Amino acid sequence: MTDTLIQPQTPGLAATAANPEHRKIAAYPVFDWLRFILASIVVLVHAGFRFPGPIDGSLAVGVFLALSGWLIGGILLQTEWAELPRFFYNRATRIWCPYFATMILLYATAAAAHGIDTNWLKYLFYDATFTHITWTVFPRALGEMPLKGTGNHFWSISVEEQFYLFAPLLMLVWQWGKQLWTWVIVAALLLAVQSVFAPIALGVLAAVVNRDYGTNAAGVAWNATYRGPMIAAIAAVILFIAAAYFPVHQVRALLAVAVVLAAAVPGKRPPLGVFVGAISYPLYLNHWMGVYVVNAIAHRVGTPSVGILHALDYLAAIPIAIVAWFLIDRQVMTYRNGWYTRQRGQWLGATAYALLAIGLTGGFLIQRAGG
Repeated sequence: MTDTLIQPQTPGLAATAANPEHRKIAAYPVFDWLRFILASIVVLVHAGFRFPGPIDGSLAVGVFLALSGWLIGGILLQTEWAELPRFFYNRATRIWCPYFATMILLYATAAAAHGIDTNWLKYLFYDATFTHITWTVFPRALGEMPLKGTGNHFWSISVEEQFYLFAPLLMLVWQWGKQLWTWVIVAALLLAVQSVFAPIALGVLAAVVNRDYGTNAAGVAWNATYRGPMIAAIAAVILFIAAAYFPVHQVRALLAVAVVLAAAVPGKRPPLGVFVGAISYPLYLNHWMGVYVVNAIAHRVGTPSVGILHALDYLAAIPIAIVAWFLIDRQVMTYRNGWYTRQRGQWLGATAYALLAIGLTGGFLIQRAGG
């Protein structure tokens, strides 16, 4: 997932200030805790826990996507064509390094445990080219994926990556790409076809509305006090109740963006919040390792009750996420500003579009061949 999960900046004010995108978005301390809660919901759902009402893994991911649309849409609204290399560089370094490390580990584990077959190669291809969401067919895929569907959460990474490649083209190439009516149409169409991209488009739409109508005549922002987010919170509660009785995609997508707007309270981000926000992405990516560790131990010493097993799965995922964050995410965020050159940004952007093109073409051929 997500700059959705990964907005937290590197420790150190100098490194943060060196990133020109930092000035384009406000600091939202509640977002850090929201990320952690959403990642925790996904971990617990994958471990087998069932939440009441409409709360499930897909809703959590929907909120992540809406959050990404709000943040990255807000950045792109203030981005010019000449700044795109930095945009692509930031997305690639922050998302790819943890993601590909997790992907390599998962597929290596699957190869060691069960060997390599055509399904292993097929889903590795989809995940490496960010086309998991395009070509994967559920629920059939859960029986085909390596380690019995362990990597099924990678679909959300492909959604975000495709958004990062599509949105700049729409917003910076097309003359009306940053206009409100453009994103009203995009969001409406995606809602109508019940696309998984609808929450992220609604997040961008909210960012455009915030740009155009986010302050009153006196120049006071709608979320400068708690009144604006409180109204959004009330809307989120109403939509939550509606989603419980009418679990349709459109209601859940609107609920996702309402939750984001309710949490969009600007302010100073305390260190603990920054930390839990920062480990949310590695928690989301690597929680499968905690499940396998707990199950391996339980197989030897005896299986505890279901509730205890769920708790142990979650508790095991936390230290794994912290280690992954320290080894990969933290190092990338600490040093990436010093690594940046415009040429590297251009190369990473071209690589991203090339990978997607290869994935779309190869996936089409695989589907035609009956794969």
